[in-house]
Amino acid sequence: MSGEVNWFELAVDDTAKATKFYGAVLGWQTAPYEGQDYHLVTNGAAGAIAPKSAELPASRVYFQVDDLNATLAKIGELGGKPGDTFPVPGFGQIAHCQDDQGTPFSLFEQS
Repeated sequence: MSGEVNWFELAVDDTAKATKFYGAVLGWQTAPYEGQDYHLVTNGAAGAIAPKSAELPASRVYFQVDDLNATLAKIGELGGKPGDTFPVPGFGQIAHCQDDQGTPFSLFEQS
């Protein structure tokens, strides 16, 4: 459904500590994705724990949209910064954006 959170990435300094912490607090089980230091939550929550980086300097939330291009146009009309779209093979496409106050968020359109 459009507007629902469908993915998140927790940007952390130490993924080993974070997977242990969130495992104890929320009961999350995680698994590294393709041998990377990127840990998918495997039981319940749709998201991942990832190291902070230039690409992911802060935690990010992804919202499901039905029409990515129309949503990006609306963001621009309302004073936000629409991001460039790029494909996620086998899943759809995403765009990293900012609202009219500079808060980063991402959009996902399923293929």
